[in-house]
Amino acid sequence: MFQTFDEKTIPETAKDRINSLREKMCIQNIDAFLITRNDAHMGEYVSERDKRLEWLTSFTGSAGYCIVFKDQAFLFVDGRYTLQAENQCDKNIFKILNIPKDTLIDCINKKFQKSAFLAYDPWLHTIEQIEEIQSKKNESIELIEVDNLIDKIWINQPVSSKDLMVPHILKYTGQKHEEKLRVIGNILSHAGHSDVILTQPDSIAWALNTRGTDLIQTPVALCFATINSKGIANLFIDQKKVNKKLKDHLGSDVKLHDIKYFSSFLETLTGLVRIDKQRAPIAIKRILEKAKVAFSYDIDPVLNLRACKNQIELEGSIQAHIRDGAAVVEFLSEIQYTSADFSKDEIELVKHLESKRYATGKLKNISFDTICGSGPNAAIIHYRVNNKSNRKISFGDIVLIDSGGQYLDGTTDITRTIAIGPVSEEVMQANTLVLKGMIAISSLKFPKGLSGRDIDAIARQYLWSEGLDFDHGTGHGVGSFLSVHEGPQALSRQNNVPLEPGMIISNEPGYYKKNSYGIRIENLIYVREISKERSRDGRNMMEFETLTMAPIDKNIIECSLLSELEKKWINNYHSIVYKKLNPILTKSAQKWLKTACEPI
Repeated sequence: MFQTFDEKTIPETAKDRINSLREKMCIQNIDAFLITRNDAHMGEYVSERDKRLEWLTSFTGSAGYCIVFKDQAFLFVDGRYTLQAENQCDKNIFKILNIPKDTLIDCINKKFQKSAFLAYDPWLHTIEQIEEIQSKKNESIELIEVDNLIDKIWINQPVSSKDLMVPHILKYTGQKHEEKLRVIGNILSHAGHSDVILTQPDSIAWALNTRGTDLIQTPVALCFATINSKGIANLFIDQKKVNKKLKDHLGSDVKLHDIKYFSSFLETLTGLVRIDKQRAPIAIKRILEKAKVAFSYDIDPVLNLRACKNQIELEGSIQAHIRDGAAVVEFLSEIQYTSADFSKDEIELVKHLESKRYATGKLKNISFDTICGSGPNAAIIHYRVNNKSNRKISFGDIVLIDSGGQYLDGTTDITRTIAIGPVSEEVMQANTLVLKGMIAISSLKFPKGLSGRDIDAIARQYLWSEGLDFDHGTGHGVGSFLSVHEGPQALSRQNNVPLEPGMIISNEPGYYKKNSYGIRIENLIYVREISKERSRDGRNMMEFETLTMAPIDKNIIECSLLSELEKKWINNYHSIVYKKLNPILTKSAQKWLKTACEPI
């Protein structure tokens, strides 16, 4: 069983921990200390050792930060995590603030009208984050860099993983890492850059065709790297993660170094070095400045290369989704959720679903902790069930199940909302409005050059017409046996990265009624070009192809709200699902799928 259900932190621990932190702050004459969820690699997911924000606040979400003053503490989270933070944190200690309405700048400027010292760990904050604070803070506030104070008070802090970095073979990558390095080198050369510094392990994993288990559900090894304009890489990694098989795979184009020499190596770079200010810790800038190494800000060149999957990666993803969809159908067929005798709790459902993925014989891990929320728990957008929150599911509930798997040939992420018996007209209407938005994105054709912010509203239009909305983006990028949340593309009002062929992205509108219910329907889709023969005036047009294969619960669709085209889309989708999954299912699952995929 990959997922666990213990509470690793509880609100009651916060009082003693924050008092210990304030003692350290007092000793060092610090008026405020900034705690982020980041590690030095600046990815979304972090190891157990780096969960400093969770250790202090009990908040387990994947995004957020906290500022601790001598007499107050504030936790900043976005709309995905507001309810979760309120449930997990001691609100007598932490005031929950909502991003983007509330900002750190406003908070510190309001707090400090006179001289004050705001401290932070330079390895855990990006260049962009610190430069923004520096430019907008009151002049009386002085930023100071310190060794991490949480590490000084965290007794029994977990140790770093020593698991091996392993090769990811050509069968799955579709391109040799030597070729990838040459492409990156050419990008650098054309931009006038001598080297690029890479901090994010998934960028390095893609470039070198390697994987690991340091982040468990995101298959990477924690490391740093540089790549020069000749396509030669320097990899900085704990040497206990390296064996002969890896050395043979990397070959002569990749020079291996112990991770402890990373900082000193940066001091030796010459030419114009490229760093991504949105992803590199400001500590790297400080090292380069001190050594008088010239540098320039530009995006990590791996991001767009990694995002646009090649044909081998797309084919792998298609097969992974068929396999994963079959596991989901086996699960749905066995839990008998339409029966009045249904009697299960959230943890039982999570275990049952994971067992079906594991039974494929191909599962390397789940791609994230399964979100299985019933009733009011489903209104918590990124709810994670534990032994305390576990809820017995009642007849008449709806259950939101958001889950995924990591397979060598692809990463999956699927959400289905199912009805446990009859539900109210309100729920039927809300679910259908969400479904209409999902269909609108799935069937969209759009001009080349549009980005996520140009089409995000299309998924919301039917909810908006009823005065409803959801507080998260419509979709995120997805990797190929890499992170389930992968940039730079997204369907979001904030994202301006053009959508390009081969990009995999989630399509997941939702609706969440606080303390009542939550709905989300999610398929993964990928971008592909439309042939000019299908374009009436020869424009370069794009469309989406659906990857996810699992039926949508027809019992909570109000068909009178659907257009004929929307009904046609559902029936066609279910026909494809049935055709692809039926041959690999058990007899009982085949019978269930036939009914689930009957036309509406």
